[in-house]
Amino acid sequence: MKVTNVVSYVGIQQRMFYVKVETDEGITGYGECSPMQVDSVLQIIESVIKPQLIGMDPFDIERIEEKIMRKHYKISGQLLAAAYSGVEIALWDAKAKFLGQPLYNLLGGKYRATIPLYGSSMSRDLSNDQESGKLREGLDRFQFKAVKIKVGPRFGTGLPVDLNEDAEKVRRVREEIGPDCKLMVDGNSSYTYIQAVQLFDKIKQYDIHHYEEPCPYYDVDTYVRLCSTLPVPIHVGEQDWNIFTFRDFIAKGACHLYAADPIKCGGILSAKRAATLCRAFNIHYVPHNTTRGVGFAAALHLASSTPECTSYYEYSIEKEGIREQFLTQQFVIKDGFIHVPDGPGLGIDLDEEKMESVLHVVK
Repeated sequence: MKVTNVVSYVGIQQRMFYVKVETDEGITGYGECSPMQVDSVLQIIESVIKPQLIGMDPFDIERIEEKIMRKHYKISGQLLAAAYSGVEIALWDAKAKFLGQPLYNLLGGKYRATIPLYGSSMSRDLSNDQESGKLREGLDRFQFKAVKIKVGPRFGTGLPVDLNEDAEKVRRVREEIGPDCKLMVDGNSSYTYIQAVQLFDKIKQYDIHHYEEPCPYYDVDTYVRLCSTLPVPIHVGEQDWNIFTFRDFIAKGACHLYAADPIKCGGILSAKRAATLCRAFNIHYVPHNTTRGVGFAAALHLASSTPECTSYYEYSIEKEGIREQFLTQQFVIKDGFIHVPDGPGLGIDLDEEKMESVLHVVK
C-alpha cells in the first residue's frame, strides 16, 4: 500500500483542519490537525509534508516520521508537529482499515472499552451564574462525575489577574455541582508561581481534583516548585510536542498528570511515547483533546489501548458542534462514560459531501 495523495479540509472561520490520506489500494484514512493556525498548517502540509509522504507505505510510520519531523529540524516546533499530527493519525486510520481492525488493536489492544469523561466548559466570558447553569445542564444531560472550568485571563492576554473573582467562580460552581462531583480548574498559563499558589490557597476548601496549567506551559522549573509545594495533582502537557520536553516534565517531577495531545504532539506514536514515560515514573497519562471529531476518536483509541490513562478524559460541553456535524453517527455518552468505537480504523464515518460543501478543500 502506497500513499497517493493528501487532501486537506480547511475551515479558517470554523478553526478546524481535517486531513485525508489516499492510497493505491483505495483505502483512505482521516486525521485532524490542531486548529490554532490552520492557514499556516496548510502551507506546511502542502510544501513540507505532502512531497515527503507521496509513495510511502503507511505501515512505515517510523521512517515517515523521520523524513518529516527529524529531517526538517530547522523548522521544528509546534506548527510542524500540529501539521504532521493530522497526517499521522490519517496513516494509522488507513492502516487499521486495511487490516479490518479497530485502531486500538494496532496500539496494544483494548485495555478498556469505556472511558470516564469530565464535562469541560471552555468559556471565560460568562457570569458565575451562567457558568454554573451551563455546568448543571451538562451534568443533567450526560451524568458526568467530574467537571472542569477555566480560571484566569488566559496566557498572553495581558489582562490583570483577579484572584478573588477566580476564587468566587470556583466557589459558585462547587455550590452548584454539589460535594460529590469532582471539580478541576484550568488556568491556561494565566498565573505566575506565587499567583498560582495564592489562588490554590483561596480555593483548596472546594476540593480541587486537579489544577491544570496554572503557570506558563513551558516553565519546567516552576512546575517542579508547584508540585513540591501544593497538595493537589498538577496537570500539564497539552502544548508539548517534543519527546525531550515530555522527558523533562515527567522525569523532573513537574506534573502528576501528563496530557500530550495527539493532534498537537506529532500524532499517536509520539503520544504513546509520552505514555511510556508516564509508566516509567508512575504518573497518569491523560491525552488532551477537545474537538469531539476525528481527533477525539483518535484520543479515545489511544486511551483505550494505554494502561496509564487512568483518569477522567475531557469532553467539551460547548454547543457549537462544528466537527460533529461531519460525523454520520454521533458519539454516545451514557452515565458519564463513552464507548470506544469498535469499527475498522478510527471507527467513525465522515460525510465527505458535506465537508466539501462547508470547508475549503485542497487536493
